[in-house]
Amino acid sequence: MRYCSPQAQLAIVMAYVLVLLGVSNVVSPSAFTLLEQKQAAISLYRTSWPGQLVISVSGVLGIVATNVAGPRCVLLFGSIAGIIYSTGLVVSQYHGGGRWYVALLVIEDIGHTMLTVCLVTVMLTYPRERRKARVLAMFQFLVNLSLTLGQVLLRDPKAGREAAWTRLAACCVALGIAPWVAPVSGVVRDSGVYVVAQGRGDLGGEIRGLGYCLWTRSMALVVPYMFCNPFLLGTLGITFPDYLSVLLYNGGSLCGVMVLGFLLDIGSSCRRTRGLYGFFVTSFMTAICVVAMAVLNTEKRELRVLFYSAVVVNGMAVSCVFLFSGWVIGSLSNDVEVTARFVGVSMLVVPGLGSLAASACGDGHWPLYVGAGLAALASLGMLVVVRRISDTNTWELARVRPAGSVVDSEQTTTYYEQSSIAKVPL
Repeated sequence: MRYCSPQAQLAIVMAYVLVLLGVSNVVSPSAFTLLEQKQAAISLYRTSWPGQLVISVSGVLGIVATNVAGPRCVLLFGSIAGIIYSTGLVVSQYHGGGRWYVALLVIEDIGHTMLTVCLVTVMLTYPRERRKARVLAMFQFLVNLSLTLGQVLLRDPKAGREAAWTRLAACCVALGIAPWVAPVSGVVRDSGVYVVAQGRGDLGGEIRGLGYCLWTRSMALVVPYMFCNPFLLGTLGITFPDYLSVLLYNGGSLCGVMVLGFLLDIGSSCRRTRGLYGFFVTSFMTAICVVAMAVLNTEKRELRVLFYSAVVVNGMAVSCVFLFSGWVIGSLSNDVEVTARFVGVSMLVVPGLGSLAASACGDGHWPLYVGAGLAALASLGMLVVVRRISDTNTWELARVRPAGSVVDSEQTTTYYEQSSIAKVPL
């Protein structure tokens, strides 16, 4: 089989993102305009621990599926899950709600989380080192922009049926795009040239590889960072009381990913320096958001300008944490299997735990203090990891295959030893 070039593979994946996630986000504001009893069920599921547990478990499923079955199968599964969920939306628009809708939410969350693991893995593997953050930022930008457009364009509840049918059609189109993705489970880099390896993954080997990955020092330092920062931002209790606050949050997310993406790519010729830039920018955004919300919580006056500014910075901080952590993951691993394990394990953290703790505490502020302390400690660990990043391919999590047959985009067979790949600068 003749594989497409890495650029063509990225174009196919971006088309998939634009069709499935983009269209789905655009039509979601009106497609999710459902009956009150269904809205209550959604709220209960989204804000309780079962909903967070589904996302965490789906992260592990995304690792196994990406490395054993390959990206193509994961994209097919995500498309089918989207079709099932969209069909439920169509039925609900004509025949009302039911308790079965929560089951559809579970299917959608599993498919969406597995898709996220697969897509982030591919986007961290194919681009060259100086374009890695840019491609990941483009992925976030498309998702956030489509969601913002949906909130701007489709505010009419009567458009629910048309939106549900549009979402279903987009999932069907995405199902046709997925087979064009190369059925591979291993991609290694040699002097900036990407070599696609035929997948040979098995379930037992994947479990052993995941166990090894969990015991590495970088994993022990990066995952707490990806947990503590969202936990801290969740404890701030930022709400969206009006339409403007939602748009400002999404606008901040769009600006954050684009600025940080280019900073991590072109900020300096030294990879470590660019990583330090990203670390300090992300930490600065988080600190500003915490200080602003602390002032709002202690001030009895209504400071609308400060509140809206905090909403914008919060959106920037959340998107920057995700983008910066993804860039660090891509700088630590040199093939798609280890990258998938890293990304999947990072999805194990419960994203809504901070907001759950804040709501359970009521007027108390101890979750905020605990979150600030944990985030400070986790940031020190991430700083250690970033300072270990070098301009040569001496990845701590390098897992290049032993000498063997590898198939490139021209369908020629070459052989590489581990030493010939791990020491060559990009």
